[in-house]
Amino acid sequence: MKRSMLAIPALALGLMAVTASYPVRADMGDITFNMIFEMADKNKNGMITKQEFLEAMGKAYDMKMEKMKASKDAGMMMKGDAMTKEGFKSLINDIHSGA
Repeated sequence: MKRSMLAIPALALGLMAVTASYPVRADMGDITFNMIFEMADKNKNGMITKQEFLEAMGKAYDMKMEKMKASKDAGMMMKGDAMTKEGFKSLINDIHSGA
């Protein structure tokens, strides 16, 4: 009984690891963690400064706003030049799903 209880979390961790290794679908136009990190890491040292982070997130925001303008759900995702809570959630979900 104890063994089977340990097997479930181990299986879940294995599935998460396998899922994370799938390539991001570029055709979806998602703004991914790797994309943002590559934009931020200007000197390619594998680290980002606060300034690099802020610049990259600004670019990610702009990219998401452009994507939302073309969306049928634009009214729910943005108001003028501002992102709604739902739009911001969508940006964070894009980044997280591409991690």
